[in-house]
Amino acid sequence: MAIGDSVGLGEDQHADLDTLRAILTGAELRSALDGEPGYLPGLHARLAGELGLSGWTIPEEFGGLGKCQVEACAIHIELGRALYPGPFLPSSVAAGALLATGHREACERWLPQLAAGSVAGTVAAADEAGHWRAGGVRADYGTGGWRLSGRRWYVVAAHVAGIVMVPAVTETGQAMFLAETGFPGLEVSRQLDLDLTRRVSIITFGAAPAVLLTKDATAALARAEREFLIATAAEAAGGIGWCLDASLAHVRAQGGSFEAVASFCVDMLADLENVAATARYAAAATDVSASDAQKAARLAALRAGESYRRSAEAAIGLLGEAREHDAQLYYRRAWSAERLSGGPQAHRDALFVPPGSTRLPESGLVLRVSPVGFPVIDQLLCVTIVKGKRAEHSLVEAVAVLAIAISGLLLGGEGHASAGDGATIGPVQINPVGQPAGCGHGAKTGTLAAIRVHGMVASTEGA
Repeated sequence: MAIGDSVGLGEDQHADLDTLRAILTGAELRSALDGEPGYLPGLHARLAGELGLSGWTIPEEFGGLGKCQVEACAIHIELGRALYPGPFLPSSVAAGALLATGHREACERWLPQLAAGSVAGTVAAADEAGHWRAGGVRADYGTGGWRLSGRRWYVVAAHVAGIVMVPAVTETGQAMFLAETGFPGLEVSRQLDLDLTRRVSIITFGAAPAVLLTKDATAALARAEREFLIATAAEAAGGIGWCLDASLAHVRAQGGSFEAVASFCVDMLADLENVAATARYAAAATDVSASDAQKAARLAALRAGESYRRSAEAAIGLLGEAREHDAQLYYRRAWSAERLSGGPQAHRDALFVPPGSTRLPESGLVLRVSPVGFPVIDQLLCVTIVKGKRAEHSLVEAVAVLAIAISGLLLGGEGHASAGDGATIGPVQINPVGQPAGCGHGAKTGTLAAIRVHGMVASTEGA
C-alpha cells in the first residue's frame, strides 16, 4: 500500500470524530484540573466505552479496534483541540511499545486491559533533558528476577498508570522492560511543568521488580517515540485549530473588522493545514512501514512545535482578557509538549546534526555540512569535501542541490537563495568563497562553498 492510499478517512471515521468533538465540547474539562486525578474519570470511561478510544490502535485479537495510525492521528487532533487531560495518549504509546516487543504472554495479559480502559499505561524513556534513550536506568538480574535502578523524567500520566514500559541498560545491551506501579521500589513524584492540563512525573526506580520483554529495545523504543511524536504533532494541529476558531469568534463577538486580523488568521490557517498534513504523512508512513517514518515523525513534531507556539502567542495577543485563561492553557501546552521529547533542538540534531556525510548524486563526492558562527537569524554553513577531488567552480551548482535540500528541511521551504550570478535557486545562498572565516575543514579537504541560510528562527549548535 502506498502512503497516499492510507491518508484519507471514511464516513464512519468522520462520524466518530464529530461525536468525539460534541462530547468534549459539552464536557467541563477545566473543572477537574486542580483535583485528582486531573481529569474526569466518568468522561474517560465513557469515551473508552462508547468510542473505544482506549483500544483504538490495539489489534482486535487483544480486544481493541485495530485502527491505523492515520485514524489515531485524527483522534489526537480532536483531543488536542480540547486539551483533553486524560491518559489516552500515553496508554496508546505504551500499547504500541508492548506490541513491538513481541512478548506474547505480556500482550495477552495487558493489552485487553489497556483496550478496555481498566488499566492505563505509559512509557518512561526520557532523561532529565527529555531525550528518549535507554541510558539512565540499569537492569540487573538476581534472586527474584529483574530489578530496575535509576530515574526517568517527563513520564506522562504516571500517577494513574498501572504499567510502565521502561527501556534499560543490561550487561548485554539495551532491553525493554515492563514494570507495574504500586510495587516497592517504584516511586512516582509529580514534576513541575508549564502545562496545567497534562500531568507529567518523575519515576525513581530503586530495585523495582520488572519483566524482561525483549533483550533488544531498539524497535520498541523507536515505535514508542515515533507514535508519541505523531500524536503530539496531531494534538498541536488541534490546538492551532482552537486558536483560529477562538480568534474568529472573538472578532465576531466584538463586532470588529476581519481586515485587522486577516493576516495572522491566514497564518494560523496555513499553520493548521501544514501541521495536520505533516502529522498525517508521518502516520501514513508508519502504517506502511516506510523507511522515512521515523524522520517524518520528527519533522512533524518540529514543525508542530514552532507553529503551535506562534499561533498560541497570536491568540493571546488578540483575545486578551476575553478568554485569557484558555489561551494561556494552549500556550502552555505548546511549550510543554515539545519538552516531553527533548525539545526542538533534539529533533534538529536527529534530523540534521551531526551532519555526517552526504553523497551528491552522480558526483561520487561525499560532503559534510557544518555551521559557521552562532547567529540567530542568518546561519552560515560550510560545505567541504570529505572524500573526492578538490572542487571546481562548476561543482558549486551541484552543491546547490544538496544545500537546498538541507535548508529546505530546516526552514520548511521558506526563504530564498541566490547563486553567484544572482539567480534564485532556493532557500540558500551559494558563494564559492574558498575558506570562510570560522570554517575549519578547508585546509585538508577543500572547501566547496559557503552557504548562508536566511530566516532560521533558532540558533544551531556548532558541529
